[in-house]
Parts: sequence; C-alpha cells; structure tokens
Amino acid sequence: MLDRGGKGRSGVNPPASFEKTNVDERLYLGTIEKGMLVLDTFCANPRPMTLAEVAEASGLNKSATQRVLYTLRALRYLTHSETTRQYSLSVRAMDIGNAYLRSNPIVEATFPYLLEANKRSQETANLTELDGSDIVFISRVPSRSVMSSYVTIGTRLPAFATAPGRAILANLDPSVASEILKTPSFDALTPFTIKDRPKLLDELDNVRKKGFAIANQEAMLGDISIAAPIFGYDNRVVAAVNIAVSTANWTIERVEAELSPITVEIARQMSKVASQYRRA
Repeated sequence: MLDRGGKGRSGVNPPASFEKTNVDERLYLGTIEKGMLVLDTFCANPRPMTLAEVAEASGLNKSATQRVLYTLRALRYLTHSETTRQYSLSVRAMDIGNAYLRSNPIVEATFPYLLEANKRSQETANLTELDGSDIVFISRVPSRSVMSSYVTIGTRLPAFATAPGRAILANLDPSVASEILKTPSFDALTPFTIKDRPKLLDELDNVRKKGFAIANQEAMLGDISIAAPIFGYDNRVVAAVNIAVSTANWTIERVEAELSPITVEIARQMSKVASQYRRA
C-alpha cells in the first residue's frame, strides 16, 4: 500500500504515471501494459527488488506480478538471484534505450555543437527532450570537474523545476504548456524550487522574452542551469540545450552574463540542424 508521500511501506516508489489518450480498447493489450508497468517499476526503483516489492510498487496483485516477472526473466530483460530472491534489470534492458538514441537523428547531428558548448564554457553541456511533464537527458558532455554521476543519459526530472524544461514549455502552444503544468504535483525538489503555478507561468513569460531560462538550485542543490530552446521542423520546439554549473564557482549574475550568449548561440546552431529532420 502506498502512503501519501507516494512510497510504499517497504520504501518502494510507484512508477511514473502517463495518461493514456485516444486509446482504442479493441486494439489495446492489457498484458503488454502490465509488462511495461513492471519495467517502469524498476526504472522508478533502480535496485534489486523482491516479488513483493514489485507488486507493491506496481499495484499489481502478486499472481500477476509473478507471471510478468517470470516472462521478463525468460526473455532476458530481468535476472533473478536464487540467494536473495530479488529481481534486477539485465544488460539486455539497455537495448531499447540505446536503440532510441541511435534512431534519433537529432542526437547525432547536434553532438558537435554540444561539444562546442562544453569547450567554450568549460562546463557540462546537455541535450534534453520533453516527455510528458518531465525532461529526459538524451546527450551529455560533462566537464572535467564533475564529481557526481547523479545526472546521466536517461535521467528524468520534472520539467517545471529545470531550466531546459522551462525553455521547452515556454515555447510550446500556451494551451499545451498549461495542460502539462497541471500534471505534476509540484513537489519541491529543493528548498529553492518554485512550485507556485502562477509564478511558474510568469517565469515562462520571462523565458519567452529573454530567449533562455535559468534555474538556481531548483532541481539539485549546488546546481545552476541555463538553457535555450531548440526548434525543429515547422519551427516547433523539439528539445533544449543547457549548461550546468556549480554554485561553488558561479553566481546567477555571472551565468547570465557569460553563459547566456553561448547557450543561445549554440541553440540556434542546433535548431538549423534539427529543422532538417521531420519527426512524428
């Protein structure tokens, strides 16, 4: 049973929820949904888990959970320890994410510009996309001074609390952005997180006017991030580039003065490349 904070009695996290839209129930396979729900459960809990923990986090009954775990293990997406009786994601589980990165032409085409952003700033440069109400890191060039691997390719963060998320949201159709901002619970990730919806909408207005977004320790303590939108085919926002720096070395004023020109210029160069690719 999940408590009000979202975690179960054994400390497990429920998988991220995504709204199903325009579903034709005649074609929809609930068995596949259960399988993906279990895989999402391991994404929300990146550690070995017992059958009981997977059932608790996913919300499936133990019988259904056991069948799904057995199937995924037989397909080699999961491994199982006879000693601890815990299940873990296998190496094969990486294939799907890796295939996405290889099939996304924007990732490869914009990488030289991500390297340029890293070279000019001497700081970590990232490429992110919006997925639901989250941003996902899909390409990254870390700085030499990065001491933590907290953010890796595939990391997911709430868009409302991040600079790249706001850079994208500010350039979506206002009705679309407003709908997305209804989805998250606006739980504060740090004491600095802006979670008031009217303030966030005002912030998006400022981002549109400036052409870039800055978040000061809102997603992670000690981290300042500046981001600019990347526009693709039909001039629609498709991603964002951001440069992340440490509060130990940078101030907000210095980030805006020194890094905003780099970020905006790199985003424009990336947009020229991304506009050549039409995606569904």
